[in-house]
Amino acid sequence: MLGSLTTSWIQWPSPRLLVIPVVARAALVPLFLLCNYQPVGIERTLPVQITNDWTYWILAIIMSYSSGYLSSLAMMYTPQYVQEKYQAKAGMFAAGMLVTGIFLGIMFSGVMPLVVSF
Repeated sequence: MLGSLTTSWIQWPSPRLLVIPVVARAALVPLFLLCNYQPVGIERTLPVQITNDWTYWILAIIMSYSSGYLSSLAMMYTPQYVQEKYQAKAGMFAAGMLVTGIFLGIMFSGVMPLVVSF
């Protein structure tokens, strides 16, 4: 919510450079696996590298805030960069891709217990 709200006041980066922070967020996923993540019913074989709980919370805050901010920013930029007659369709496609990304992220989280047990 706070990330989405922030886009009302600050729109950075530009549409052309938006892909950089979006892709950079992918680096946070392996960091979560290095935290003390203990899935129920699975023996963890991947060594725990980050034992501090505050580090986990900071990573989670960065991930959630940037998710709200960058997704709202992308939704704002999308209709502005197509012809006027295609703006509604572009907005719908952007929303569809956002929902698809959220769904795939949720489905991918089911694989994480297998990753830490290798």
